This record gives sequence, structure tokens and C-alpha cells, in this order.
Amino acid sequence: MTKVFTLSIDMLGSETKVNDVLKGINQSLLRNINYKFQLYGPANLIKKKMEKYKRLIQVSEIIDCESFVSMDDKPSDIIRSKENTSMYRAIKSVKDNHSNAILSFGNTGALMSLSTLQIKTLENIRRPAIASIWPNMKGESVVLDLGANTKLDSRYLIDNSILGASLASILFKINCPSIGLLNVGVEDNKGREEIKLASDKLKEFSRNIDINYQGYVEGNDISGGKTNVVVTDGFTGNISLKTAEGTAKLFQNHLNDAFRSSILSKIGYFFASLAMKSVRDRLDPRVHNCGILMGLNSLVVKCHGHSEYRGVSYAADIIYSLLENNVNNRIQHYVHEMQSKLKKGF
Repeated sequence: MTKVFTLSIDMLGSETKVNDVLKGINQSLLRNINYKFQLYGPANLIKKKMEKYKRLIQVSEIIDCESFVSMDDKPSDIIRSKENTSMYRAIKSVKDNHSNAILSFGNTGALMSLSTLQIKTLENIRRPAIASIWPNMKGESVVLDLGANTKLDSRYLIDNSILGASLASILFKINCPSIGLLNVGVEDNKGREEIKLASDKLKEFSRNIDINYQGYVEGNDISGGKTNVVVTDGFTGNISLKTAEGTAKLFQNHLNDAFRSSILSKIGYFFASLAMKSVRDRLDPRVHNCGILMGLNSLVVKCHGHSEYRGVSYAADIIYSLLENNVNNRIQHYVHEMQSKLKKGF
């Protein structure tokens, strides 16, 4: 019997339009026919905008919400006073086993705090991390942390290595994915003490258990695809993410300007349009804009606060794939296995 997956969507507290959310999840539904949705937001508006999506209406439950977590709300205030918000109620739905995963476009700090408080972290994982799938010259890689925890700590870097490797093994269907620590150079004497400590420990793990640590990687190695997993702290990771998005937009703008610059360029673009569309789609930051909150007992995904339907559709597809592959149980098993080996080996 094919399993049905229910996705709770927090539709308030961001600049993402209701139209984009509905169009995005409707496109995903066409590919993933066993999807159901719980939509937390203004019921009248959602019903009106959903009228043209007949199939989506049949598989969606609308939970009327007017209260929301704003981008300016502090996590400490939210925990005390935001129990009626769309974000809180979407998270509680997963906690109470009424849905399988959460998608939000709102306040990242609030989403992380509420999810950690309500859903809890996996055993032996100290802090959750935000992971994303980045395109590179060889395919794709998992990069984390992208902003969940800005403190640089060797313990968190080691946890992130295990979480990232488990996600990569599931998504890319490879055994023992390669791991690299993001640093200012590949030499052993480079970097801050916390990174050196994490690197030394990961080298030790690689000699005794199934962790494929390849050493330090630099910023340009991410796009080169040197490793399947790139691990860093949330501060550096978030800056890297925004830089990569800005570079992708710059590349697209320059490319458009170049093809519009002359008649010959326009003719050349006509013949190369299919190939160029493929390149644009692969590098489009509006599409690859979701972060997976790793290390929690249920699947939580955060999209940009100003997402378009293509990004929503991509995120919904990723969530469905992860649920179908039983990602959280497999990660929990992977983490438990690694931790058991660590206890036996050291």
C-alpha cells in the first residue's frame, strides 16, 4: 500500500505570496500524487486563490490563522506568546503526528527555536543545523550549517559532519560520502583552533570507523565538487550562501546583457536557448532556495522569505523525496551507528 504524506505549510510571516505557494505545491502534487497538505493561513483568501486548482482542493485542509510570527520577533518572545500563530500550529501538527513535515517561509530563528522545543533533536545531536543542496561541477553537494548555529564549536562541526554524511548518502545514494571542512586553506596549520580540533577528530574517526573525511576545503572547492559534504559553522555558511546566490544572479544578468548586445548574439542565443535554459535552471537561486533543518525528530524545511512558485515546488519535491526515503529514521540509525562505533573505538 502506497503511503500518503501530509505536509504542513506555514503561509504567513513572509513576503511569499499565497499564489506562489499554491501554484508551487500544485506543481509538486502533479509529480507526487500521494501528497496531502495542511495550509495554515487566512482561510478566505486561500480558498479564493485555490479555486483554479481542483485537485489541490481535494487533498488540502485549510486551518484558519490570522496571527503570525514576524521577521522581527525574537525567539524568546515567540516561545512565550505565539501559540496561536501559523508557525506554531504547523509545528504542533507534526509534534502531534497529524502531519509528517513542515514547510515555512518565515523567521528562521523562530522556526529553529520552536521546532527544537516542540519536536526535539535526535539522540546525541546537540544542536540542529541547516543543510542545503548546492549544484557543483560534478553534480551536487550537501552544505551545512547555513545559519542555524553561528557559534564555532568543534563538537557542532563533528555533529554536522555526521548529519551531512547521512543526508548525502540518502539523497545521492552513495556509501560513505566524502566530507570536507571549510577553511581558509588546505594546510594543516591553517584556521582557528576549533576547526583544527574538529579536523583532528574527524581524521581519527576516518581511521577507525566509516567516515570518509578528506580534510580541509576552500570556498572555491564547493563549486568544484571536491567533496560530497561541506561542513562549516552557521556564520560562515550563511555568508557563503548569500555570496553564492549573489554570484548566480550576477552571472545571469551578465549573460542576459551579453545575448542582447547585438543581432549576432541574439541569433546565437536562439540556437543555444535550450542549453542556456538548462544552465539557468541549474543555477537559479529562486529554485534552489530551501534549507533542511537537520538533527530534529521530524522533517522541517525553511524556504526564503520571498520565494517564487518554482522554489516552493522544488522544496515540496525535496520534502516528498525525503519522506518517501524515510530520511529521519535512516539518519537516526546512521547517527546511532556512528555514535556506537565511536564509543567502542575510543
